[in-house]
Amino acid sequence: MSKLTKKSPAENFDGFPVANGRIGATVLGNPDHEVLFLNEESLWSKAYYERTNPQSLKAIKEISTLVSQERFEEAEDTVLESLSGIPQDQALTCSGAEVHIDFYDAEHSKNSGFEKYDSYKREIDFETGIVSSEFSVESAVSGGKDFSRTSSNTSITYTRECFASGSGNVIVYHISSSVPKSIYLRASILKADCAKKYSLTNDTIGLLDINGIPSCTMVTAVASGGTVSIKGEYIIVEKSDDVTLYIDVETGYRRRHFRTKQGDVHKKPLAAAAKCADLALKRICFASGTSYENLKADHIAEYSSWNSQAELLIDGKENPDWELAKYRLISDLRPQATLPKTKNGIWTSKEKFSLTENSIYRHAAGMTGLSKLNAPFFNLAKTLYRHGKETAEKMYGAEGFVCHSSTDIWGDAAPSGKDLNNYSPLGTLAIARAAVEHYEYSLDKKQLKKSFKLLKSACYFFMNYLVPADEKKHLILTPSFAENKICERSEKDSAAVKEIFALTLRAMKYLGKSTDTFAFALTEAGKKLIVSEDADFSVEEENIPLENFDGWLCNAKDSVLKCRMNGDRIELTLLDSVPAQWKNGSLKKVQLMGNILCNIEWKDGKFENAVLYTNPGTVFWKKLLIKYDGKEYNTQLSEDGKLDLKNVLPSTI
Repeated sequence: MSKLTKKSPAENFDGFPVANGRIGATVLGNPDHEVLFLNEESLWSKAYYERTNPQSLKAIKEISTLVSQERFEEAEDTVLESLSGIPQDQALTCSGAEVHIDFYDAEHSKNSGFEKYDSYKREIDFETGIVSSEFSVESAVSGGKDFSRTSSNTSITYTRECFASGSGNVIVYHISSSVPKSIYLRASILKADCAKKYSLTNDTIGLLDINGIPSCTMVTAVASGGTVSIKGEYIIVEKSDDVTLYIDVETGYRRRHFRTKQGDVHKKPLAAAAKCADLALKRICFASGTSYENLKADHIAEYSSWNSQAELLIDGKENPDWELAKYRLISDLRPQATLPKTKNGIWTSKEKFSLTENSIYRHAAGMTGLSKLNAPFFNLAKTLYRHGKETAEKMYGAEGFVCHSSTDIWGDAAPSGKDLNNYSPLGTLAIARAAVEHYEYSLDKKQLKKSFKLLKSACYFFMNYLVPADEKKHLILTPSFAENKICERSEKDSAAVKEIFALTLRAMKYLGKSTDTFAFALTEAGKKLIVSEDADFSVEEENIPLENFDGWLCNAKDSVLKCRMNGDRIELTLLDSVPAQWKNGSLKKVQLMGNILCNIEWKDGKFENAVLYTNPGTVFWKKLLIKYDGKEYNTQLSEDGKLDLKNVLPSTI
């Protein structure tokens, strides 16, 4: 069983993460004072505002004139003054509240008796998706008596487990002990500048927050044996055999009316936060209505179903770094998610959705067979499309759909910030790449049809907005923005627009639309976008950090398999750049483009064997181009979707 084990508690935010896509926590695992840093994907800093600068349409023409006259400093000033959205910044993610749990014993009367402990360990179990900690303390207690110092010395082992439940859609934190009646704790919720704290009945506490999108954090304690009570803002548990805390965070975004109005509900924020409390209480009541063991079993079954692919073994052993990266990917993308994730996932704050770093769409989801978990990205793209059409009209005076380098929970399409690179209208490239790649992995034509409307509209924008140059022989995007400066034209921008056109044409081919008049017009426009033959403006995937699972599977330098569409064939490159530390290994159940699965083994960095196969009853791409050791081999899958690559490569390999 694959686990990541630490022999000491975490410090600051360096804990183990749990998440189900919607709600997450970082667990420190301290024996005497446990802290859970909570977050929820819809905790953002503000409601939506129409940020289009009313001067932008006039300013675009003025900026183009200044650039053509090489008055670049004046042009840059005009960009920041007249193109910047009002207010200048988009919404950002916010951090959630913290749950603090003090553990003590009867003798110490709420002063910790847990400073001294031994046999400590904390773990992430990658098979179950559960974070745990375990330790022992010496105390004067016998098995049938209360945790006090009135009996002979003995050792008590405490085990704590935490996971983000999919079926209950809450954070679950469970404490058990090897000795009956030995659990004493005091739990509270902390957050700076909260609006209100309160208690419900004798086992539930809540915190209302109106900073940003209104929210409520709620904790309920369910104990076996002993007592549960509320004192002030604390839950107090004493003499318990085991305790389960059910934790939820709800925001106004979860209410349809609030979401439809984009946060502009014209009500007191505290009243909106109180509505969140109603939803949190319902969710916690539902989750706590079943036993802890049943909820845990449901979680393991659901998590394991997403963890079954992309199994890496190095020298016959599981790789903990790989397993942690996959664990974080699944935790971020599980089906409870309704929003895509920022670059650093659900556990961070003060981020936007970046449309330039390829982080909003998780590319590794394709190779792990989790493409459908990228659905929140396409849902946000629909909202971005609606605002992007307004931005194109009001800001540029052009038809179609446009967006810039970043967006937020509301799908804001206007530029933001003081960095000039943010004013490049090329955010639609991320959507085009994601839409086409999603189809090429999953062959989900239904989703491609939905995305095609966005791609076509993005192309209309550029066909309206591009300017003829060089005696009308070429088209250029002007003004252009590169390296935080403004210029008349940029090859990088031309390459990006050309790629949007090419991706749209590829989508049209997949949808059987490649012969219509729009395809012809798009092809002709693409020919006028001049890019040097040796120019390479593709995303540099090698810069993706390996703690991000995209870095492991989509890294150009260290990869076992590379996969891309090449004409009507899937091009599969084997063992082109195997990392030195991966000299002998295997990668099983990894997803390839064309809805194909692959198992591959290698020894001394060289091909040993590989099998391609498909799931029964699925549609798949048959034609293949296999590349290995500098040579190419054309082949195809059989009718039943299978192929042994030993029968394709020369027997001398």
